[in-house]
Amino acid sequence: MFVRSAYDVQKVYDSVGTIKRLSDRIIGIGPINLIGLDGILAWVPGVGTVYSIGASLFIMANGIRVRMSPVTFVQTSIILLIDSGVSGLESFIPFLPAITDTLFQGHLYAAHIVQKEIEKTLYLEESAREAHASGRHRDNLATMKATKGKKRLVYLLP
Repeated sequence: MFVRSAYDVQKVYDSVGTIKRLSDRIIGIGPINLIGLDGILAWVPGVGTVYSIGASLFIMANGIRVRMSPVTFVQTSIILLIDSGVSGLESFIPFLPAITDTLFQGHLYAAHIVQKEIEKTLYLEESAREAHASGRHRDNLATMKATKGKKRLVYLLP
């Protein structure tokens, strides 16, 4: 389930970025992104909800795979619950969910948070147990602190 290599981390980063672009950045004018698949499909009853929930689950699952922090998990969950929750109201309040999905770029925000978490994390292809036992953990912490922008250290191997 969890990623085990830097290559896998990069694949997750790219996949989350793809969902970000598809969901909220397909149509734009210059630097302004106006609408994405999430906003377009929101106008098709049922389809928009399925897409929104599916994209949300994809972002969350990939965030978990790269071991996002609990704070990032909560932030991302709240944003995606708002985005997907509003989509689920279509049978009660016509048009409000479609308008909200078109304007609220929840997948974009959540994916961006997950990508930032990946960027600020130093991923090491070794076991935490072995790093602690050998004393390399202290060196790894020093490397993380010396690397610009890195604030977290994650060992990829069990």
